[in-house]
Amino acid sequence: MKFKKEAKGLRLVLGYFGLFMIVEGFVTLFPLTILAFYPQEWECYLDFLVPGGGYIGLGFLLWLFTIAFYKNGKLGKNEDALLLVLLWISAFVIGAFPFWLTKFGVLNHQNPAINLNMSFTEAFFESTSGYSATGLTVIPETVFLTGVDSSSYGWAHVFLFHRTIMQFIGGVGLVLLVASVISSKNNFKLFFAEGHNDRLLPNLGRNAKLIFGIYFGWIAAGTLALWTAGMTPFDAFCHSTAALATGGFSTRSNSIMFYSSETYMGFGNGNLLYTGNGLIIEGITLVLMIAGATNFVLHTFLLSGKIKHFAKDVEIKTALFLIIVCTIFTSVVTFQEHSYTYSDSIDHIDFWTSLRYSVFNIVSSITTTGFTNFPSITYLGHFSVFVGLVVMTIGGGMGSTAGGLKQYRVALLLKEFRWSFKYKNSSDRYLNVKSVTRLGQKKEVDDTSIFEATNYTVLYVTFLVIGTFTLLCLKNTTLEESIYEWGTSLSGTGISIMNFVAYKSNAGIGYYNGLLWALDVAMLLGRLEILPVFYALNRFFVVPLENAAKKHQANKAKRSLMEQEEA
Repeated sequence: MKFKKEAKGLRLVLGYFGLFMIVEGFVTLFPLTILAFYPQEWECYLDFLVPGGGYIGLGFLLWLFTIAFYKNGKLGKNEDALLLVLLWISAFVIGAFPFWLTKFGVLNHQNPAINLNMSFTEAFFESTSGYSATGLTVIPETVFLTGVDSSSYGWAHVFLFHRTIMQFIGGVGLVLLVASVISSKNNFKLFFAEGHNDRLLPNLGRNAKLIFGIYFGWIAAGTLALWTAGMTPFDAFCHSTAALATGGFSTRSNSIMFYSSETYMGFGNGNLLYTGNGLIIEGITLVLMIAGATNFVLHTFLLSGKIKHFAKDVEIKTALFLIIVCTIFTSVVTFQEHSYTYSDSIDHIDFWTSLRYSVFNIVSSITTTGFTNFPSITYLGHFSVFVGLVVMTIGGGMGSTAGGLKQYRVALLLKEFRWSFKYKNSSDRYLNVKSVTRLGQKKEVDDTSIFEATNYTVLYVTFLVIGTFTLLCLKNTTLEESIYEWGTSLSGTGISIMNFVAYKSNAGIGYYNGLLWALDVAMLLGRLEILPVFYALNRFFVVPLENAAKKHQANKAKRSLMEQEEA
């Protein structure tokens, strides 16, 4: 085929965006596959078919009228960031429609029972939380499963599966999904802009397939393990996927705590809904969360038997140190608070229970997953809330599905602090070696890497402060709630200290919507690691103004020259 000319600029951006819309449309249709196992839930199929089919059609038309008959050029400065932000916001919108469309009876056979009663703000928040792999939720309590595999809401499985698929895609990244099916010379640029920092293979298509292979392998193994431990197949798949995506969406309203023996002692007639081993389920979930927060390159070391390369990695050492130290401190403090309780509403717990809660909270927080095996984070005490906020801010490994600052950046800053003291008074003739073991190699750390890690940390903390002040401006929010809710959203963790339903009732719909939209921004910034959003805004607003100014100056100079010639 002979192409007209090369597509570039906004034409190229919109053309690629059209291709992404097609993929997002098919992703939105995928939850309907669960109807093969739960055919009684078929009535809600239009809630997925209409937005999914519409996105596929719009995406095709956008591609057709922009780059279909053009030779694809290279994305210009900041155009990769603009495309990336458009892609993610578009995913948030399309993911929201199935929840929101349930209120329209014409799409649901005039069955009012299907209505989730979710506003578009709530639906968008749920979708943003899913695609950003955060795990905060405002979905009605009735949707969660309460029986062995049943819910008071008759269409629970398809919507819970939709949440799981969003986290599955959001965990590895939308660009990686598209790169596995659409080849483009611009994909690697988008891949790095999305926050992926390491190549497993030089070709992005093969790289994507290898990552998905590792991802699917862990999900399959986790699903089988959780099923064997006592979960239903549906529960096992959803929890395994959410753990690997470090997302935290659960099929149960009280998360992993649902499977602890304490939860089931309250059911009447001695007939427990669940007959598995809660401790084994918690142990499997811990392993899956850590796997999800581990660099995919390190997974290849495990698969190839290079255990020493894996164990010596600076991120693994940093994570292990933080988990052990933080667990010891929080378990001791939590046990002390519950042993010498200052409130009648807090039960006494033994040290083993305190340790179990603490290790799960620390691992769930540092991996930015958000699963809980305890009643609430406030139940563990203020100290656990603070430590949880610190470790979720640090986050998981580079090149993983986790959020936060990332362990490699934090490790570099800690080592630079140590190096500054070690080499402060050393002789100029002495070679000051700064090296870390990373991805199987001992690498020298240059000043640029430390500078970048410092800059991003300052930027991240700055937004943590700005977001905290923003939430404090809302009605009925405390400092502890504001900093924790913004921190859990920015890091993509999803453990909440606030009751959204109660806040909506007490503060009013306006402040409630303001809270959700503010947290949407935090989740987007955290998922894209802040900088691409700024680059996108620069390309969308600043660059056109600069070009217009240059054109104006050029025209002015041209007119001036013509006037001189006429004179």
